[in-house]
Amino acid sequence: MSPTPSIPTNVAASDAVPVPPSAPSSPSPATHRPEAELGTMKGRPARGGSTMSHRLLHDTPVQNDVAARREPMLPSQVLAFQRKQALYHHGEPANSVFRVRSGLIRITRMTPEGRILTVRHVLPGDYFGEEAFMSGQREEMAEALTITEIEAIDPDRIGGDDLMTITRSLSKQMQRLMDYEYHLQTGDLRQRVSRYLLTLADTPLATRDGRGRPAISATHELIAEGTASTRESVSKIITELRADGLIESGYRNVTIVDAGGLDEIAHGF
Repeated sequence: MSPTPSIPTNVAASDAVPVPPSAPSSPSPATHRPEAELGTMKGRPARGGSTMSHRLLHDTPVQNDVAARREPMLPSQVLAFQRKQALYHHGEPANSVFRVRSGLIRITRMTPEGRILTVRHVLPGDYFGEEAFMSGQREEMAEALTITEIEAIDPDRIGGDDLMTITRSLSKQMQRLMDYEYHLQTGDLRQRVSRYLLTLADTPLATRDGRGRPAISATHELIAEGTASTRESVSKIITELRADGLIESGYRNVTIVDAGGLDEIAHGF
């Protein structure tokens, strides 16, 4: 079985922080591709929002079985991004495929009216940036929703076994995407918000408070972009859920108090 995909060593990003490896990495092949898209970000802020299916998240491993059986190898380049930082924008060159080491990334598109729509979430162990296999141009925007580390991989150096690993990852993300689309198409906004909060509770966007309850770092705007709604409408639903004792909310934070009650709403009971 081939080793883990090699990583281009010449990735340049003025706003991303390279993470030094703890041991020397293997020499890179003689040929390499410049990672143009990572050198063009200049610290531009990204607008927030995220999505994903609650049910499928529980069944999503951090790494697939093939990757888990491999001997661990240090990538030659790892980049760190801060919360709300854009990794790349629509129209930029797509020279690399990426893998999430830690954190949470969302992929978004903008409508002609200027609204941000979340396309999918990318979890630890997931691959993204697959445009590098096709058009060579970014079709969407990627942003870090938490402090995030990613690996940049040159598609020209990916072997057959590694292609299968990436294909499995993208297939699982496609399944989550279809489940998310079903979420958007069913139920009223109160149900969609409840489902979405339960989804976010199972991502790196959530931590546990002193009582062990999921505390989600999310704005009303982010929730609106993940439920195909508006910030104003989401704020009204959040107020109702708080009044019902299902959640507590504060500045950029929603704490789930009664997950069972939210689940009943999410499933239309």
